[in-house]
Amino acid sequence: MAEQQGQEKTEAPTEKKRRESREEGQVAFSKELSSAALLAGIVLTLVATSPLILDSFRELMTRMFRQVASPDELSINSIYTLSGEIVTTILPAFAPFIAAIVFIAIFASVLQVGVQITFKAIAPKFSKLSPLTGIKRLFSSQSLADFLKSMAKLIIVGFVGYLTYIDKISELNGLSISTPEAILKYNFTVVAEVAGKIVLALAAIAIFDYFYQRWHHEQQMMMTKQEVKEETKQTEGDPQLKARIRQIQREMSNARMMQEVPKADALIVNPTHFSVAVLYDRDAMSAPEVTAKGADHMALRMRTIARENNVPILERPELARDLYANVEIGEDIPERFYKAIAEILAFVYRLRKR
Repeated sequence: MAEQQGQEKTEAPTEKKRRESREEGQVAFSKELSSAALLAGIVLTLVATSPLILDSFRELMTRMFRQVASPDELSINSIYTLSGEIVTTILPAFAPFIAAIVFIAIFASVLQVGVQITFKAIAPKFSKLSPLTGIKRLFSSQSLADFLKSMAKLIIVGFVGYLTYIDKISELNGLSISTPEAILKYNFTVVAEVAGKIVLALAAIAIFDYFYQRWHHEQQMMMTKQEVKEETKQTEGDPQLKARIRQIQREMSNARMMQEVPKADALIVNPTHFSVAVLYDRDAMSAPEVTAKGADHMALRMRTIARENNVPILERPELARDLYANVEIGEDIPERFYKAIAEILAFVYRLRKR
């Protein structure tokens, strides 16, 4: 949603906002963390599979040199055969390496955002073609952060390369008298060492970038108070309309309750606050029942209706308070009130006989 004019985005995003953002493919994702994890996986896999790769290269080179050493045997068919041998020799050696890289790349993404498949993020949007939008992105805080990260990575790679060169320069002269196998092993060792140092340095950048991306994404999803109100209306309905519906429901409930007051045997009241209507039908009820109750203004209305319909009104302050607090409308009166209610009903029955 567009930010409302004159309002600041001060409200935390709602669950609906987060869900819609996730469905659109807008999630907090750190490319640096994925890159660092991928590079670390490459280094570890390279170190673990280097004996297998070296053996494969040794076998391949042996076959190629033997082929070249016999010019008479060179032909189109032999070249086809040699190409097939190259594939069958190299591919099994690099298969674990490739599989590990694919797994780490997927795992690093799932670890950050979970499993979320959506094509909306790659769908073409004409708004992205706007020069004004492009200029805003160019000078945004995200672009500045990306530039600083790129410079930091460039400096790290250059610094690590320089330190490694200074450290290994004395060993390079000795490679001129080494065997090809020794040179290949040495190259593997140096590449793994340089990559390992770079991974350690990039891990710090990746951790910082991960928390920055989460913070930046949270800031982008912040909402104005008006947006929260509009979303609440869409999901839960207009609060004013809901309040009006609740008011109508209360009025209807009160009207139904008032219709029960004339049928009551007695109205037990507190002089100023509570009124409770009690009814007991020996043929239909197992115990006396509260048919209506009210407080304050409602209690006064109940007394007026009771007087108009000649329902006895009895002042029992403590009993009225207890019945109002502990017994709901339509419920039987608990046993602990039987004695008090029995005395009231007996009094009412005597009044009726008179």
